[in-house]
Amino acid sequence: MSEIKDITELASVEHFGSLDEAIVIFYKELCPHCKNMEKVLVKFGAKAPQVALFSVDSEKHVNLMSEYAFERVPTLLFIREGKVIKTHSGLMNPRELKALYASL
Repeated sequence: MSEIKDITELASVEHFGSLDEAIVIFYKELCPHCKNMEKVLVKFGAKAPQVALFSVDSEKHVNLMSEYAFERVPTLLFIREGKVIKTHSGLMNPRELKALYASL
């Protein structure tokens, strides 16, 4: 089963540029929708092991939220070949996430 790796150091975010496929979730600790979205991501990751999963606490890394120009959580960044190709804010079910990822 795939797990989501928490980004605790800002320097860790810099290595996104070396990733082929990844999804990064920005969350807040007390956000119920964020917790649900993390569960959806874990299920997705189990079926798509080639996709690296990361999480970023948006309260600790406010500057990253500003850099990627979003304010809501949960927000997902979809990364391919080291570049953010799409952002999505809000909760999705597993089917919606699978369809969105397939459309990229």
